[in-house]
Amino acid sequence: MTKINVILGSSRNVSLGKNLLNYLKAHQGEYEQATGAQFNFLEVGSYDLPFFYEDFAPLNNPDRHLKPNEQKWLDDMNAADGYVFLTPEYNHSFPAVLKNAVDYIAGEVNGKPAVIVSYSSNGRGGQFGGLELGPVLTRLGVFILPPQVLIGSVQDNFAADGAVLPDAPSGAYYGKKLLQTAKRIVFYTNLFKDHPFDANK
Repeated sequence: MTKINVILGSSRNVSLGKNLLNYLKAHQGEYEQATGAQFNFLEVGSYDLPFFYEDFAPLNNPDRHLKPNEQKWLDDMNAADGYVFLTPEYNHSFPAVLKNAVDYIAGEVNGKPAVIVSYSSNGRGGQFGGLELGPVLTRLGVFILPPQVLIGSVQDNFAADGAVLPDAPSGAYYGKKLLQTAKRIVFYTNLFKDHPFDANK
């Protein structure tokens, strides 16, 4: 079965991303029924990763010795076929905790597709955070699917438990967009799985 990891790239206890993540969790059954894929939900903060400290870059280090929580992060990323990254915008970029988690990764994500979903408390949807994240993931061999998905004014549309607020100005619009995003990442993930690139041909 195709496996998609949905990754929250913020570790803040009051992160608006948790509202969005909880919405996606609440609709997991709908997404899985619509796509035939399995959706898994991860938070980078739950892995308690220290600042990257290895002597060699992961891509150049075939003999790594990691702590269990660090290895679990890599194993969870390796087990997925495609990804949805949820990121806010911090000072026109994405959070340091997400960059640190990505810095642990070597070949686990290579050749797999991802959609970037950025979010914010205002109408701009955290666009610069997503734009900055794309090149970093591309360096690891991730294929970033256009377009970036922007979710603005999260607190006006989604409650902390993920429920759509009764007076949400864009609840139905974002609900449709997120369902389309789930379908899109699964479509391209299956395409990549069914037609892997063979560099030897």
